[in-house]
Amino acid sequence: MNTPERKRKKNREGERGAAMVVVLMVAFLLLVASAGLILESALNSANVTDAVAEQQAYHAAESGIQRTLDVLRGNVVPNPLLDGSKPASDLRNKIDFSRAVNLATSNAPGDTSTTARLSRWITYNPTLNDRIALGPDVNELAYTIEIVDPDNAGSLVSFHTSANINGGGSSYTAGSGGNTARISFVGRTVNDLNVSSGSASSNLGYFDVSTTGSGATITDEIRFVIDFQMTKPYSALRSIRGSIMPGTITNNSMGTVSIQFDSLINELMGADIAFPLRTLNLNPPNTSGGDTTASVSISSAEPIRLLIRSTGFGPRGATKQLEAVVRKSLFDGLRAPATLMLVGDTPNFSFSPGNSANVAYSGEDVAIPNTIIPPVGTTNDTNLATVWNEFNLNGSGFKGDLTGLPANVNAELPAWLRSPANLDSVVRSMREVAQLAGRYYPNGVQPPHFGNSSTGTGITFCDGDCQLSGGGGGILISTGKLTLKGNFSFNGMIIVTGADGLLRNGGGNGTLQGNAVVAPYDPNNLAGGFLSPKYGITGGGNSTMVYNSSSLNNGMVAVSNFVLGVAEK
Repeated sequence: MNTPERKRKKNREGERGAAMVVVLMVAFLLLVASAGLILESALNSANVTDAVAEQQAYHAAESGIQRTLDVLRGNVVPNPLLDGSKPASDLRNKIDFSRAVNLATSNAPGDTSTTARLSRWITYNPTLNDRIALGPDVNELAYTIEIVDPDNAGSLVSFHTSANINGGGSSYTAGSGGNTARISFVGRTVNDLNVSSGSASSNLGYFDVSTTGSGATITDEIRFVIDFQMTKPYSALRSIRGSIMPGTITNNSMGTVSIQFDSLINELMGADIAFPLRTLNLNPPNTSGGDTTASVSISSAEPIRLLIRSTGFGPRGATKQLEAVVRKSLFDGLRAPATLMLVGDTPNFSFSPGNSANVAYSGEDVAIPNTIIPPVGTTNDTNLATVWNEFNLNGSGFKGDLTGLPANVNAELPAWLRSPANLDSVVRSMREVAQLAGRYYPNGVQPPHFGNSSTGTGITFCDGDCQLSGGGGGILISTGKLTLKGNFSFNGMIIVTGADGLLRNGGGNGTLQGNAVVAPYDPNNLAGGFLSPKYGITGGGNSTMVYNSSSLNNGMVAVSNFVLGVAEK
């Protein structure tokens, strides 16, 4: 008989091992989940590591940009020097945009790289993949640099020339009746002169001599101007000045008549227009048809922008590339064309240069001998006549020292001096730079100093009247009256925009090396044009004003090498 317990009891022998299978399946699932978690963690860790490596490469590329800017700002000495016969502080050993982009000057001798990479200025490590390492291991952090001229400014130069002799056009005739002597200048147009090697030979045109009858005698020096109009890579003009020397011209001889150029070297946008000699002996009519070529050597123009391409390297093969466009300066390579530049109209023009042996004005470049600009420049002939009269150039002669001759340089004015609006834009930009540097002084506040006189760097902005005494350097802007007082020494550029102009006052020894611009205007009436400039010396002190391109270059540091933009590639 079956009991209830016997009914409840079943045969489970077929279920043996099922629990083990379930356990194994659960364990497998847990194993798969664990493996996935481990894989996810590993991938996430790798991603984080790669992101960190890329960020480090980015920072390395940034370091390359900053290092390049440090070089362009003149804070690094080239090794070796560009001119071993000159000290490192000499202008010929200083970096500029042309030298930065030119293989022969950018790179160290023996560098076989086909790109400009500043190896003369920054040390690459040939044992560490030829990179600039930021630590002992180049595989961790390093960068490389490439400098590019985005405007291709240094390859080709185009220009045309024309002349004005004695204010009468392209020719001058001496004598009268049937006995005359005529000297003419015939300009030329040159397209795409290849200066990619640094410079090229060319000529500005030629002088032609012709006679009638027995010829004639030139009794006085005859002034002339050859206008060199650059059309590529920039539009800019440089007036090349000189004199036709007195003498008798016949069909067979020139007597003592020759061409004397004021300056052996004439600079325009960084390009040097250089004559082989300052004296050009002319051919008489019966030799070469009376034609004499004005031969020159023309160097490449300096870029006003550079492209810095910096490639940064980080761990795990990470790389980042940054490109930065750098602008040369607020002035775009065009300086004032005279040591003392007087910009403005005539009605209240005032010029008193001092009439003693203790004053000197020089247009000869202290940094580059044989480069001469006008010591005083005006923007119209009426003001120029006043300057000549004050210097007694038409009479007994100036008692002080005058190197070069004053000139009307209106045709050569850079864009920033062509109108009050243009100048005001530059002045406002320099005001902002000075404010950021803590060097802005409102009207009535006298600056405690005027920049670094030994290095010629710094910026000082006086928004009103100002007095300069003692040493200073860089750029000094005064929107009021600027008084140079007592013993002063300034290396760089001075810009005065106030109606009362620039005054040298008191005793002592005063020296300006660089140049000064007096260009008064009313900031509330920019359309009204420039006012009449005023310059004068009172007192018995010594005063020297001399052109110095090196001081100007140093002074431009405060308003140069602006980064216009940075892009990640």
